[in-house]
Amino acid sequence: MTDKIANDPRASIRNAFADAREFTTSPLYRSLARVVAEDDALLDLASRGRAGQYPTFLFFGAVHHVLLSGVDHPLAAFFPSRVADPVPAGEAVGAALRAFCAAYEWELTSLISSRLVQTNQVQRSLALRYGLATLLPETDGTPVHLIEVGTSAGLNLGYDRYGYTVGAQHFGDPDSPVQLAAELLGDGPLPDLDTLPKVASVLGVDLNPIDIRDAEDRRWLEALIWPENHDQRRLFSAASELIAADAPQIRAGDAAVVLPELAASLPAGEPRVVYHSGTRMHVPADHLDAFDAGIESLGADGPLWWLSLEEAPDPALPRTSDRFGAALNLRGPDGERRTLAVVDGHLRWVEPMPC
Repeated sequence: MTDKIANDPRASIRNAFADAREFTTSPLYRSLARVVAEDDALLDLASRGRAGQYPTFLFFGAVHHVLLSGVDHPLAAFFPSRVADPVPAGEAVGAALRAFCAAYEWELTSLISSRLVQTNQVQRSLALRYGLATLLPETDGTPVHLIEVGTSAGLNLGYDRYGYTVGAQHFGDPDSPVQLAAELLGDGPLPDLDTLPKVASVLGVDLNPIDIRDAEDRRWLEALIWPENHDQRRLFSAASELIAADAPQIRAGDAAVVLPELAASLPAGEPRVVYHSGTRMHVPADHLDAFDAGIESLGADGPLWWLSLEEAPDPALPRTSDRFGAALNLRGPDGERRTLAVVDGHLRWVEPMPC
């Protein structure tokens, strides 16, 4: 058995589906993942994505995208995003998935081979706002140049158009159609999220930018939302309408190439802030050094603050909660990195760290 696994060309893809623990709020995807893990034809289909892409997210995103187009197929009956009273995922769901993938193999292959797993988490704009509020005293009031890497459609760059409730405190625009709420944990100090640095320029960078005004592009981002997550879908819809009315500038290309070019165009000496969330995790391992070097280049001719939401927190952090989360890290121009907060990956809760 060990030799068979070692010689299995599908082994890494199979393992990803066999242990799809990432789908914490999607019982449907957990059930379907077990089906894929045991079916070579489905694994071959799932393996057609670009290097670095999470095969589970990409495969189910493609399946969901085709279903959201309105196709009439028995698989739709299991998806809460398609029907009000979905069928529980029992034995029949496996046969439905296999039949669906056979019927729509061309469409699924096209999506899996061309699309990327991209951010649609409007809630992550809270992480950006939190970081900006924290670094305000360090910029001495000088306007900053803000760049988001892996910006997708630029939803996070609308951080200044949304309303926020963190614990019992309210920030941002109380009249915005996008209202984000996060539980506040621990006794660390929460920065004033209404005291932000002025912004000199805003730019998104993405390998494959999403035009939120395009119906197919928007459907792809919606398809990446798990079928059971109705609240996230409503937030995405509201934010999409808001951003579509005044979309940020987004530049297409590899960060390793685009960022040094951008660095050369920024006014010398002026501060810049780069932000990425759930982006570096999709960069192929052999390209990570180039990705990081691209970000580093932004600090060649001006002070750089590097804000990221990617990694698990350091176990040595003085936390009061034992919830599993991600570290919101900020590295300043002096090269020192500190964890501002530990947060839920989708910013449902925030645990500020002591100063």
